[in-house]
Amino acid sequence: MAAISTMGMSLYTLDSLINKYIVEASSKLETAEPMIYKRLLDFTEYEQRKVTDFIVIHHTGFPDEDKDSTVNDIHELHQEVNGWAGVGYHYLIRKNGMIEQGRRPDMIGAHALHYNKTSIGICLAGNFDIGTPTRVQMSSAQELTLWLCNKYNIDPHKKNAILGHCDLNDTSCPGNNLYRELDEIREYCRYNGA
Repeated sequence: MAAISTMGMSLYTLDSLINKYIVEASSKLETAEPMIYKRLLDFTEYEQRKVTDFIVIHHTGFPDEDKDSTVNDIHELHQEVNGWAGVGYHYLIRKNGMIEQGRRPDMIGAHALHYNKTSIGICLAGNFDIGTPTRVQMSSAQELTLWLCNKYNIDPHKKNAILGHCDLNDTSCPGNNLYRELDEIREYCRYNGA
């Protein structure tokens, strides 16, 4: 904080300045980077994303099973089955709330056809057409989304700032039970200063 000269200031002006610095400091605390476990994943190739306009929320959505997955599981599946460079999501949130980094955050993802060059992808482990996200998953999703909104200057008040995969492509992802919770994530970001 810069030194403030109080000479010639009224108490009201001084109080206003102090409150301004308190608000700025508290908003910086609230938007600190959440605990993200970075994995050393081997990608075949990928390119840097030049702009980030919005966030896309996904679920792993394995058929007939609401199971937890690791980013390594998804990475292997996306490489071996899909033939991609590696995991298409930038982040995976496990059922226990752990956030794992997939693709490097500044790289183009492979998670939303036609929208990868301008978005960042968050995936929650589970099939939310049959199960529901855990409270700790939702808490981690809120914290991560808030941090990403601040990092990339995404305004959560805008209609298309935080979307479900189904808002962009013909899919049921992120599942009905998570899609219903997207407003909770948006409101958290709006209320907490993004």
